[in-house]
Amino acid sequence: MEPKYTSFDKSAKTCIRQQVITEDLSWAHYQNAGERLYYQNDTQHTLSMYLDGGYETHRTDIKADYGAPSKFCLMPQGCQSHWQLGQPQQFMHLYFSDEHLKKLAVRVFDKDPRQVRLPELTFVDNPRLEALFRHQVAGLNWQTSDNHLMMEQVTDTVLVTLLQSSGFNLSVGPIKGGLAPKVAKAIKEFIYCHSHRQIYLSELAEIAQLSEYHFCRMFKCQFAMTPQEYLLQVRIEKVKQSLSHSTQSLTDIALNNGFANQSHMGRYFKKLSGMSPGEYQKHHQGR
Repeated sequence: MEPKYTSFDKSAKTCIRQQVITEDLSWAHYQNAGERLYYQNDTQHTLSMYLDGGYETHRTDIKADYGAPSKFCLMPQGCQSHWQLGQPQQFMHLYFSDEHLKKLAVRVFDKDPRQVRLPELTFVDNPRLEALFRHQVAGLNWQTSDNHLMMEQVTDTVLVTLLQSSGFNLSVGPIKGGLAPKVAKAIKEFIYCHSHRQIYLSELAEIAQLSEYHFCRMFKCQFAMTPQEYLLQVRIEKVKQSLSHSTQSLTDIALNNGFANQSHMGRYFKKLSGMSPGEYQKHHQGR
């Protein structure tokens, strides 16, 4: 008779702590033991590291090694895996959206987001990631607002390290569509220089010499976001710079960076960074 597997969500695991950073990023610290379970996350990718134990834990759906402290598993969105757990083990999960990962690849590596393909990995070693998990994340008090920004920054460092080491640069065949490199560069420079004002789609489409409809499709292929989302990202980055180094009021910072008012800025700042502009400013200028 085929053994019965319980979903990870319904398993007898203990959640020791968890922290949502933004709607695209969150962490959880778990403990469990002695179960047969399957894991599938249809909404986000999962990067897992064992903190303690795991020596008797193995996958039953493929031939793979047993777990151990500091071993990593990468479970891309939608993939399903089956597990037999042994003695008590503790592990941390980093949950991250595909959209966030692709935007990060565009911003940090200037990569076409269609090149970002995460492999499924089971019980691999990665000393750089281990150091970040153990010394930068596991040791933090996740609940304090002072550590929220640090967790956000470390999380992006984790994902950059993951992208550098996961083989996402492997060729995925010819990529069609998108903007020509010179056009993409001109569009980015235009948005950066004019982010303090309303930018019309027709202006961007004219630079690219495309219809507005076709430009929007090509832009999204190239940057994994719409022109409006890209503009908002640029504005928030400029707001962060002002909050860190300027003595301007929050109202002036908002108006100088293209927002209608302080409330308008605060709403989007919180959505993208997980904290308010005031909290961000207090952390940076209070150093």
